[in-house]
Amino acid sequence: MKTVRFMPLVVGVLGALAGCFDFDEDQKVWCKSHPDACAPTFEEKPAQAVFVEKKKTLSLRVLAKDPAGDALRFAWSSNVGTFGAPSDTGTTSDITWTAPDCVPPPAASLTLTASSTRDASSIATFLAFGMPECPTLSDTGRLATAGTGQTATLLYSSDVLVVGGEAAGTPLSRAELYTPRAQAWAPAVELLPARTGHGAVRLDSGLVLVTGGRGSSGALKNADLFNPDSRTWTPMTPLTTGRYGHASVLLLSGKVFVTGGTDGKDIIATTEIFTQGAQPEWSTTSNARVARDHPVATVVGSGKVLVTGGMTVGGSYPGSADVYDPDTGAWTQVDSAGEGRVGHTATLLPSGQVLVTGGANAQGAVGSSVVIDVENRRASQSGRLATARSGHTATVLPSGGVLVTGGRDANQKPLASAEVFDPETGTWSQTVPLVTARHGHQAILLVSGKVLLVGGAGEAGALVSAELYDPGTKTWTSTDRLLTQRVDHTATLLDSGQVLVLGGSNLSASGSDVFLAAAERYEPATGKWSSTAPMQAARKRHTATLLPTGRVLVVGGHNGTRNVLEAEVFDPVAGTWSAGGTLLGGRHFHSATLLKSGKVLVAGGNGLGELLASSELYDPASGKWERTGAMGSSRMKHTATLLPSGKVLVTGGYSSVAGTGVVLQSAELYDPQTGTWSATGSMAVTRGNHTATLLASGKVLVVAGHSTTGQVASVRTAELYDPVTGKWAATGSLTENRRSHTATLLASGKVLVAGGFGGFEDRFYLSPSEVFDPATERWSLTSGLLTPRQDATATLLPLGKVLVTGGTGYENVQGEAELYMP
Repeated sequence: MKTVRFMPLVVGVLGALAGCFDFDEDQKVWCKSHPDACAPTFEEKPAQAVFVEKKKTLSLRVLAKDPAGDALRFAWSSNVGTFGAPSDTGTTSDITWTAPDCVPPPAASLTLTASSTRDASSIATFLAFGMPECPTLSDTGRLATAGTGQTATLLYSSDVLVVGGEAAGTPLSRAELYTPRAQAWAPAVELLPARTGHGAVRLDSGLVLVTGGRGSSGALKNADLFNPDSRTWTPMTPLTTGRYGHASVLLLSGKVFVTGGTDGKDIIATTEIFTQGAQPEWSTTSNARVARDHPVATVVGSGKVLVTGGMTVGGSYPGSADVYDPDTGAWTQVDSAGEGRVGHTATLLPSGQVLVTGGANAQGAVGSSVVIDVENRRASQSGRLATARSGHTATVLPSGGVLVTGGRDANQKPLASAEVFDPETGTWSQTVPLVTARHGHQAILLVSGKVLLVGGAGEAGALVSAELYDPGTKTWTSTDRLLTQRVDHTATLLDSGQVLVLGGSNLSASGSDVFLAAAERYEPATGKWSSTAPMQAARKRHTATLLPTGRVLVVGGHNGTRNVLEAEVFDPVAGTWSAGGTLLGGRHFHSATLLKSGKVLVAGGNGLGELLASSELYDPASGKWERTGAMGSSRMKHTATLLPSGKVLVTGGYSSVAGTGVVLQSAELYDPQTGTWSATGSMAVTRGNHTATLLASGKVLVVAGHSTTGQVASVRTAELYDPVTGKWAATGSLTENRRSHTATLLASGKVLVAGGFGGFEDRFYLSPSEVFDPATERWSLTSGLLTPRQDATATLLPLGKVLVTGGTGYENVQGEAELYMP
């Protein structure tokens, strides 16, 4: 079969002959004698990239014609998924395609071949995205010391602190730090004394409290605080009772709850509470109803603590569970919590219930799972594990599923298998196996959404290895670093699918600002950056707008000495810059909005010495600027959103009154028909450094920002603007207060908010990310950035991933770039 993708010969020859005879009829005659040149042509086909979620069905239609007028044959193929039965005519093909659970990167590829009776054909290929990538498990950096029974704690910095454990029965004093971006381990200051069977809890302050454990001389009372900033240990007031094999968790109040375990002689029912403050102290509370060695404690949404499993006096395995109420200090009991077990896991589900899985008892390894409703003190059986196991781990993934890894089977052999629990169906499914079979290891959900598996014991004893599980959805992954570190830059998606990053600033060796003219492009297919021609003027805090021609208009900004008046236009095809006219007034921290007419509206900003209310219009046809109506308020760091009506909504920002800076609550509308601004409803709170996102409904979602209405500068509230009524309505609030974050409308219609500055006491660069669902008006936490940062850019790529670049964070100006898989 002769495959022809383009037909320049046909076009050229037939075009020349078109004036000599009836084109349609003689084209058919000519094609029948030149079959190699006359391939079918597609007149209707699916988009180049189509969004579809897993297990959903696409309806596909293609219309194609044969230049010779004969009937065509159609053949569909794909690398994944399943097709339904096609319905074909001589010119059309209709078919359905059902998406799989996951796809190999970068997307599902669907191909249609249209063939003529003369053995000529044309091929149409398009991509389906929106499904998760298939899970993977891979080796990562190795620990310095083999061990089992260590603790692993996620720090605010996104690093993981691994402490203690044992090897060949000897407690270890090691403390190591894992850095996810580098996938490397580094030693922290040694923990003394050495210990295993201890507890480790990250406090709200970011410090880590390590309690008890078994040392060389037996049960320990020691409590020590690790400071991640200085990487130092500080001894605290000791526990009242030395213990190991206990449970420790952080209460909603910020206090630490410790219960159970053994002192080496007896199993302990006592419970202690640690309060951090000017005078850190331990206090005892009422004893648990059942003394338990190696129980698991889980804090639920109400703040109560569920204590499950463990071994009690006489070597029995209690089938009940205890519930502690921090408000009253009282214990209650869930009388029947399934099989008694030790070496199990107890995991808080998104529903607020607790999944208790696996373990072992006198009958051997346990395969059952129980879901416990703490508030109603009720337990119900759930799906069984494919493999009974104990000494495994269980981790809630960003998708809401629970990943169970490794453990020991009924014959006490380490397992390499892994399973995922679906809370919606109550069923388990196999996932990719571990690289190394292990039990007694630790699993920590990284901020990226991936799961780090650390140490444990394998067939030959304690392990030095670690593994990384990537669930393939709702995860962040490193991509190549920017060629130039930068902040206050722009990132623009080009028609080619590449991302153009422009300008900004970074720091010189002396710590002063270096203003950048440098430009670079990101190629999503390869994940690589390449240099392109620099701008004619260095600038930061400018805007970059994709014009209908595919060119990019760069406006304003500051170059260190003045606001840049000269605009410039980048041609991505030629890779060259040209003049874009001169602004009537220099400005930075302004907004630029592409209007439906193709003109660009530039509004507000900092005019060096004054905040601006003025606005200007750029006409790409003439390359000239003209003044248009002024806003009612001067403002900078505001948002500007093109509404479906063609009007532009501007919200919040910073202004000045009598020379004093203020944060604005007001909103205004620009009407391109009249060139004037008018007031519209004001937001509920003042906001600057916030985001505004146009939803599919036509409403505008405004999120967080800097305000003057709360106890801390950043807020977590969000509100919706309805263009029909001109009014605002409150919607769900984020988990984290933040400002200087990014907000990206995903292909699903949901909104991803990432990074920024805020968090506890408004003093952290943020890694946590959250997703807004317009259907429910609720936020849900998703995986966080690998590198905490503010003032970054976020760009939705053609195949649904989000590219985040640059910004500032703990390492000052960032060169890192990373990708989010929705």
